[in-house]
Amino acid sequence: MGVTFLVLAITGCMAWFISTVAAGGAALLMIPVLTWLVGPQVVAPAISVGAFVANPSRVWLFRKDVNWQVCAWLVPGSVCGAILGAWAFSQFPVFWIQLLLGSFLVSTVFQFRFGKSTRSFPMRLRWFFPLGLVIAGLSALVGGTGPVQNPFMLNYGLEKEQLIATKAINSLVLQLTKLLAYTGFGVMSQEILTLGLCLGLGGAVGALLAHRHLLAINVARFRTYTLILMPLCGVLMLVEAFT
Repeated sequence: MGVTFLVLAITGCMAWFISTVAAGGAALLMIPVLTWLVGPQVVAPAISVGAFVANPSRVWLFRKDVNWQVCAWLVPGSVCGAILGAWAFSQFPVFWIQLLLGSFLVSTVFQFRFGKSTRSFPMRLRWFFPLGLVIAGLSALVGGTGPVQNPFMLNYGLEKEQLIATKAINSLVLQLTKLLAYTGFGVMSQEILTLGLCLGLGGAVGALLAHRHLLAINVARFRTYTLILMPLCGVLMLVEAFT
């Protein structure tokens, strides 16, 4: 079991490093590892624990860059969606959700014309409430949907530190809500808490290491990272759906 905890801490560090410089994807990158180590039944709640432990470091590092207008619409929707999703976690199969989200993420390659387009569709501020509702609900079901928000935030005009910071605030509230809901619906256990703690501690270190790198790169490089990560996470989600 000690080896399992070490592997989770190291991979958590790597996943949160990547997700900090590329605007999300830590949860999706961790899903195959957790599934291989401990089985699929604990993936979603364990990742929620890990993200809740890791995200305060990201919030602190990027606290000056938060877009509070977006948060005012996104966070309430995420809270409602997290509660609904946590209830549905034990009720429904997730294959079709993974298939839909994975296909959407893969399609971002074409939406942004292989990086040649800066925006693929118009995004309005008030649309962040239903976006938060849907994304949070799906996140509670499949374990992670962070990159799914990226096309909407990029199309609204959020870039680099502002995108990372705004998502970090929303994720912190989202994960807390999911943890309370998972506990209330009887999903949480001591094993899940321990696994998630190992993930989160490694993730906090990864976010700290990524902070300096993100400040050093320009907007174009950040968008390149993000546009590579989104379809990659889509492929991982499709593979997970079919296996």
